[in-house]
Amino acid sequence: MNFDKNKISEIIENFVHTKVIDKGITGNTIIAYKKDLNLYFSWCLNNQINFIEIQKKDINFYIHFLKEKNLNSSSVNRKLSVIKSFYDYLNQIGLVNSNESKIIGTQKLKKNLPKVLSEKEILHLIDQSGKIYIENPIKNIIYLRTQVILEILYSTGLRISELLNIKINQVANIKDKLYINGKGNKQRLVIFNQKALDLVKSWIAIMIKNNKNKNSYLFENIKNTNVISRQQIYKDLKKLALKTNTELEKISPHSVRHSFASHMLNRGADLRSIQKLLGHSDISTTEIYTQVRQNRLKGLVNNIHPLNDILKR
Repeated sequence: MNFDKNKISEIIENFVHTKVIDKGITGNTIIAYKKDLNLYFSWCLNNQINFIEIQKKDINFYIHFLKEKNLNSSSVNRKLSVIKSFYDYLNQIGLVNSNESKIIGTQKLKKNLPKVLSEKEILHLIDQSGKIYIENPIKNIIYLRTQVILEILYSTGLRISELLNIKINQVANIKDKLYINGKGNKQRLVIFNQKALDLVKSWIAIMIKNNKNKNSYLFENIKNTNVISRQQIYKDLKKLALKTNTELEKISPHSVRHSFASHMLNRGADLRSIQKLLGHSDISTTEIYTQVRQNRLKGLVNNIHPLNDILKR
């Protein structure tokens, strides 16, 4: 069979389509799958390797190629996972007889603990963004938006992608609970506190005043119907960090989500409850927050235990 670029593109499209149906992958995941496979096929072509007759040594060669591109182990594992899944698909449709890529183990990961803001830092950011907005509501409208976003992320533990998919009609009349479609199109329940709800209602009033309707996204640009980007939110948070003397490297939408989980754990929440609130499919993903807690306890003992003062003398 002659596998020209058009045929390969067709196979990739069919594979991704099966993943949409089987796993419910959407948006950025679809783009990532296609990007990873196109990179793989480009490498096969450049190295005159027939992807149908791929061997273990070829996959190891490809991993070496990825590492030379300075990709970290997590990125290499993700790309390898897509390739393994792709060869499973080729096996199902009868193009290959076995999946050589399955023999390859995953790359060892460095366990990087998530960056976490303290409760004091989070509350300070929320409070200061509101104060900056009040100083000049017309000029500083972005700071109110940032305050609303911070309050929602911190009170619910939402992913930024989940937040940006919320429409006005979903939150206009809620009392405290909201069902959202999370990663893999899985539905879960998130809880809003009263302060977050009050801020959301204030923001909705401004959006409606600016010709938005109940079918608009909660965080659309005021001048058009485009949803603001996660990059814009990241920039807005950095801008707020500079104004509030918060460490720049500690603040991002994801660090607020991490802070929500860590603070809940510190205040007595169990891991299973946090797993449900975050929408983690595997409890092992949630368990990383126990390491954050252990590091904090270790720091407390090292810094404030009475014996520590004696040892320093």
